[in-house]
Amino acid sequence: MCFHVSLTKSKGDIEKKSKMIFKYPDAFESYYHFNAWETKNLVIVKQEEPKLLELASWGLLPTMFDISNRKDFLIKTNTLNATKERLFESNLYSQFIETQRCLIFADGLFEPHSVLGEKRKKPYYFKEKNHELFAFAGMYSLINDESEKQTYSATIITTEANAMFKEIHNKPNKLGSYRMPLILDPSNYRDWLNANNKNKIENLLDTFTSQELIAYPVSQNLFSNKINTNIPSIIQEVPTQSSLF
Repeated sequence: MCFHVSLTKSKGDIEKKSKMIFKYPDAFESYYHFNAWETKNLVIVKQEEPKLLELASWGLLPTMFDISNRKDFLIKTNTLNATKERLFESNLYSQFIETQRCLIFADGLFEPHSVLGEKRKKPYYFKEKNHELFAFAGMYSLINDESEKQTYSATIITTEANAMFKEIHNKPNKLGSYRMPLILDPSNYRDWLNANNKNKIENLLDTFTSQELIAYPVSQNLFSNKINTNIPSIIQEVPTQSSLF
C-alpha cells in the first residue's frame, strides 16, 4: 500500500514539467514527507479540467460529506488507496472510476521493508532516477460541504506488485497479495484522463511506467509520529549492511 509520498518540487517546476497550471498557486506547499493521515494536500489533475492542477485531501470521501469528519471516516473505511481489482465492484469506487479519474503527482514514495528478526520495519524511498515528477493513477470526489471553495478528495490506485516493489514491500496484505501504487507512464497520462469506456480503463490499469525507478533505505524516523519528518534529510539514503539494490 502507499501511505507516504514526497513532492519536493516548487510550484513553478511542477507547472513547467507537467505543462499545466495551478488553479490556486498560493495554496500549494511542497513536502519531503506526506503521511496520508496528515492534512497536507495531494496535487491532482482531474478528467474534466486536464490542464489545471488542483489540491485534494488524501482519502476518497463520499460526495455528500463533512470533511471535518475525514479522519473518522478513514479509520472505518480506509480509502487512502483503492485496490485495482475492486474499482468496478465497490459501491464507493464504482461511482468515480469511469468519470472522475485523476493524475496524482509526486516525486517520491516510501515503502516499508520487513527484516527477519527485527520488529521495526525499514523504510525505503522510491524515486525516478533523476528525481523527476511521476503520476499515480487515481480517482477523486468533489465534496459538497457547503463551503464557497470547491474541496476535493482523492485516492491512489494500487495493483499487484512487480519484482522490485515485492522485494522491498515484502509483507503481503491480509489476502496474501503484494501491492504497489499504479504509476502511469507519461505517455498514458492523457489516455487515463480521456478513456471513455470500461475496456480502455481496464487496459490502462494493467500498465506501469517505463520511467527508471530507484530505491534506497532512509531513516526509520519516517515512521515516528513524534518527530518532524517533513525535512530534506528524510529522503537521503541511510546505508544498511546489505543493500537490496
